[in-house]
Amino acid sequence: MKTNCILSFTLSGHGFSGAVCIDGDIKYATSLERITRVKNDILFPISKADLETFGWKADPKKYLDNIDLEFDLQNDYSKVDIAKVEKFQLLLNYLLDVAKITLEDVDCVVYSYRHNEIVRKFFKDKNPKIEFIVPEHHFSHACQAFLPSSFDEAAIMVVDGQGVPMERTGGDQLSGSLSYGKGIDIDTLWEFPVKYSLGGMYAEFTSKLGFKTNQEGKTMGLAAYGTSALYDILKKDLKFESLDFDFRKVLKKGLGFHNALYVLPDYGKFLQQFEQRKDGEEFTQTHKDLAYAVQKLTEDVMVYLANWLYEKTDSKNLCIAGGVGLNCVANYQVLIRSKFENIFIHPNAGDNGLVVGQALYVYNIINKNSRKYIDTHDYLGKQYSEKEVEVAIEKYRSNNEIEIIKYDNLEELYEVVADAISEGFITSWFQGRSEFGPRALGNRSILADPRRHDMKDILNSRVKFRESFRPFTPSVLAERSNEFFELDVESPFMLLAPFVREGKADLIPSITHADNTARVQTVTKDVNERYYGLISAFEKKTGIPMVLDTSFNVADEPIVETPEDAIRCFLSTDIDLLAVDRFIIKKKDKFPKQ
Repeated sequence: MKTNCILSFTLSGHGFSGAVCIDGDIKYATSLERITRVKNDILFPISKADLETFGWKADPKKYLDNIDLEFDLQNDYSKVDIAKVEKFQLLLNYLLDVAKITLEDVDCVVYSYRHNEIVRKFFKDKNPKIEFIVPEHHFSHACQAFLPSSFDEAAIMVVDGQGVPMERTGGDQLSGSLSYGKGIDIDTLWEFPVKYSLGGMYAEFTSKLGFKTNQEGKTMGLAAYGTSALYDILKKDLKFESLDFDFRKVLKKGLGFHNALYVLPDYGKFLQQFEQRKDGEEFTQTHKDLAYAVQKLTEDVMVYLANWLYEKTDSKNLCIAGGVGLNCVANYQVLIRSKFENIFIHPNAGDNGLVVGQALYVYNIINKNSRKYIDTHDYLGKQYSEKEVEVAIEKYRSNNEIEIIKYDNLEELYEVVADAISEGFITSWFQGRSEFGPRALGNRSILADPRRHDMKDILNSRVKFRESFRPFTPSVLAERSNEFFELDVESPFMLLAPFVREGKADLIPSITHADNTARVQTVTKDVNERYYGLISAFEKKTGIPMVLDTSFNVADEPIVETPEDAIRCFLSTDIDLLAVDRFIIKKKDKFPKQ
């Protein structure tokens, strides 16, 4: 059956996301958190049914004590009528509305991986003709990595936390894979049992450092301030191409020894010697060294796996997905320390982005259609019309503390915002469709001057209220990126952290991290004309072809989705100016009349 209209959903401990794929083209995708305004909204609390789904067989107290998700071990959510679950309907209706389709138009629903049966029942009740498919977790990640890339063939690295237990793996959840893709075929070369989980290791260090579940990015930022003291100890026990032993295999098959591409140090035992960092406690050098250690171990493994893939596939191209693929520092190390010439990292590399891989798995691999979708951008949310923007703005017309100006000429709007940025104001930028992934890529952004030494502290104290060690991003004109950064490829999704070139850090201090890296986003006119126009206006004024970019939200909130979200965030924070579509809203006390 040729499947033309596919709905794809994934519900995990990272969130609930969905996508619409029509004729092989990913038309729309978003996550529930953007609609409900609840960070990492997972729809249902983690229940006993979830513990079974995840293969978590230890005492439930272990998970309650160590995982910062909502738990409810009393109620059985695997039996609820999901048609009556408002938040499920919110995401479903968002996708149907923006795609202008109904469930009668849908040929296939591909879904993973919590409460599969109640979701299957819902869609089958609505439209018995819908084919319902539950794919394998890490193969979907491999599809997510390769099928939307521009490469006809490529090596594929999936580096993750865990999937779900499978019969073919003897109940192991797996934690990643190495594959080779060509055309619409993907061949799996190696799979990693969950005991080798890079994501699991990173999460355990992150928890020891006092950060919450899904906050591994904070550990990555802190690592830049560490020394190699603890890493030097741990790396002695990091083994490659080693014989390893798995007690579970003795029980199941009578043979415990097997070849492993890598064996991680016993980091669990190692971490026991350190006290758990408490909330609000100052970061000691030991904390920084722990972050450094797990970051370097992750880089070492990923570089080794990349080189293994290169030898096995002889490809010049590498694709990466899985939650660890969001580690932009490690990705850059893979690029410069392996023999691959080209790299593609999916912009929503973790589980929320699985909806893309799942949909393309059905369209390209199951139904054997040629590939047509290339992921050149991540702007997959709703396009809000000028009228919708005007309706949102009209609600605030009577506010005497703001000035609202509409610009028919976008060049004038770029000039006004560029002027404000160059003069040290904090600006916000709401244009076009929202980003699907976790990075703000110039459509839902807070923007400031990268030349100011104090801008990082200003943003943290006035708007973001986040840890001082976390870096901000440069959004740079792609054609001038190489002048400032040691980067020979484009980085459109902010998933490479190259070194800042010698002599340039003093020109752009607020985006240069402690280890002399920057989380670069390269911007091209064909992908984002308005953002490119704004940065070009700033370049003409200052000679610097970039702006400082951070996500348009405050700490512990999702990125803004709607025009009204943007205006509310602007008014409730110390942001000075908001550009929303063709409108600029200024706070009068920040811009007094001359």
